[in-house]
Amino acid sequence: MTKRSTKGARSVHALDQDIRRLRNKARLLEEQIDVNFTYLQQHSGSMFVRSLLPRKIEGEAMTGIQLLDTFLQNERLQGVLLRLADRIAVKLGDGLNWVIDRVFKK
Repeated sequence: MTKRSTKGARSVHALDQDIRRLRNKARLLEEQIDVNFTYLQQHSGSMFVRSLLPRKIEGEAMTGIQLLDTFLQNERLQGVLLRLADRIAVKLGDGLNWVIDRVFKK
């Protein structure tokens, strides 16, 4: 009968170790999710604008309209559009946070 008690104690001990290990793993994964979400929040505006700006691939025209292609290739214009998108994304995020606070705090 002592074998069962010892075996049961080992199983509980092993389960406790597994629980601790899984909690640590969950904590690390949550921290990584927080880091990734923060990165997404900080760079979503520029990623959005970059996805909209056409890219020149292997010497091909982007839109087929030479004047528009030249205009879109301008690095200063792209920089302005990226900064504008970042500001819009921040304002949009602030607005969404305000709405969420108002709706879910009731």
